[in-house]
Amino acid sequence: MDLARLLLDAPSPFADPVVRLDLEAAPPPDVVTVHASVRAAIADAIATVGKDRRAQMVLVTGDPGMGKTHQLAHLRRRADGQYVCIDVPPLKDTSPFGHLARYAVQGLAAAGVLERLLWDVLRQVAVAVRADADEHGDDDVVARIDDALVGSDRFALAFRSMAQQDPELGPLLYKRGRRLAPLSTLPADFGRVLGRITDREAERAIVDWLRAAELGEEDLALLGLEHGVDTEARAFEVVRALCLSSQRPVVLCLDQLESIAGLIGSEGVARLFTALMELYQQAPVAIVLMCQTQQWVELRRDVPQAAVDRIRVLPPLAKPTADEALAIVASRLAGLWTAHGVVAPYPTWPFPAAAVRTIVDERRPTIRGLLLEIDAHLGEMRRAGAVSELGGGAGAGSIEAAAGVAAALEPPPVDELAALRAARDRYRRVADERRELATPAFREELLRHGVLDVLEHARRRGTQIAGVKIALVTSPEKPKVGPRPPAIITLDTPSGPRRLAVDVHSSEPRSTHRVLARLRDLVDERAADCAVLLRERDAPLPETAKKSHELLDELGQRGGALIWLEQADAMRLVAAELLLDAAGAAEVLVGTRNASRDEVLAFLFEHDRLAELLVPLVSRGSATPPRAARAG
Repeated sequence: MDLARLLLDAPSPFADPVVRLDLEAAPPPDVVTVHASVRAAIADAIATVGKDRRAQMVLVTGDPGMGKTHQLAHLRRRADGQYVCIDVPPLKDTSPFGHLARYAVQGLAAAGVLERLLWDVLRQVAVAVRADADEHGDDDVVARIDDALVGSDRFALAFRSMAQQDPELGPLLYKRGRRLAPLSTLPADFGRVLGRITDREAERAIVDWLRAAELGEEDLALLGLEHGVDTEARAFEVVRALCLSSQRPVVLCLDQLESIAGLIGSEGVARLFTALMELYQQAPVAIVLMCQTQQWVELRRDVPQAAVDRIRVLPPLAKPTADEALAIVASRLAGLWTAHGVVAPYPTWPFPAAAVRTIVDERRPTIRGLLLEIDAHLGEMRRAGAVSELGGGAGAGSIEAAAGVAAALEPPPVDELAALRAARDRYRRVADERRELATPAFREELLRHGVLDVLEHARRRGTQIAGVKIALVTSPEKPKVGPRPPAIITLDTPSGPRRLAVDVHSSEPRSTHRVLARLRDLVDERAADCAVLLRERDAPLPETAKKSHELLDELGQRGGALIWLEQADAMRLVAAELLLDAAGAAEVLVGTRNASRDEVLAFLFEHDRLAELLVPLVSRGSATPPRAARAG
């Protein structure tokens, strides 16, 4: 096979230097010797949690493009059943435990670990209750549990199959086992919910309760509870219980800490680390933090001293040495050669060692910068239609000659619009591929933030949507008790200001009526002129949801409405929010520079036409007559 033609025609091995934390996507090629000390420190922390059941907190710092997210991607790939890795996206509000609970549950579910974890615990409860019943001569209970217990503790899913044939077995195990380990160490509500898992009809409600979703009365009754996970204290109990229940160490990975301060401010940062310290003190968990070096210097001023004292801050990630750069380039090319069963003249062909060393010596690039420069050189070869070795080949010419060639090959001009379009397309694929975003309920939060970000950008730019200017976007924080209130959008219409209450809800229909009631009440209390609920069409409201339909009629009488979003439109907004998070962490590249969050949002607004998706929402608010006119 013609190696030159293969290199010219195949997708560039260097084209995507930004690592994504997708469960389904294979991480880029790895060089284990790069940042080896960081890997060893993280592995040591996880081993300590597994061996001593003692929490650990590790912070990795480094400049953008140094490989922080790469380390997380391979941390998850190296788990091999020894630990459970959960990626926690950047916090967007001041409710850290609600955020952790939501993404811990979604991450466990997406990784296929959640069900096994819950059934493992219930099997332990069954063994403890059986031993207690046997000691007290309760033969009926012993026989009933024996019908479900199959094999050793490695057969939790076989236990599930048998236990679900007796839906009331779970509540019995909770009642008889709540004073025995392991239930005695877990929150009462968590144990009660765990006991309902033998009822197949309760499985979905259990997951929704764990992830702090708002539940309807029917779901709460099904779980035997009076309230959902609607406070930070209850959300903390869920996270702690999951960590205590897991037989393998739970590793919480918080990437992009630098994007937090801009979203939630210094108080939010303090609250987040206070929450992490609570978890650190009460649960066996490994917390792995990633932050840009300079940003950590600023952030740590807002971090409680107790947390600073317990965080093991590793030395900042160093830029690659010349030998490491050669290994990185070779690892990228190796996949291409191996896939086609060919052997190159040398591992980094057509980039000789002397030329790569010169790039490192003169530019001192980050890993990302190195990959971008090599990709630019390859791009130049492709435009010329021929492969030419830098410096004349692996052994030809001097280092000075190689340096002259490398310096002459300046990266071509960057098409910034094309780069942003490529980033948008990449994150659309990410949104489609991530299993934890596969259902409307799990992507609801990202959808809400996407809608509000578009509206806020329109306000700042003074851009009209549906012929109307956005005067103010008010998104209340989640209170200490209860759900987050709807957002209030003030519209500057030709006939005067209109206040539009907006909420997004695509979770179980049985809880929708509560959201609708809050929207109606805002209109009745004169906090809004009308109200709109956005809901994905993939989450329809059945006729059995009578309360919701009654409240929809009431909203309609007040000028409001339910507006349906098609899945494709919802996913565009979700992908936009993922892209904005990446931009906030300096991971959206335009050539060799990082695109800012505002720049990406402007592109999405102007070229991706996201505002068009919100025309029905804004039109409803601007077309609603003032309250006084409606009353007349």
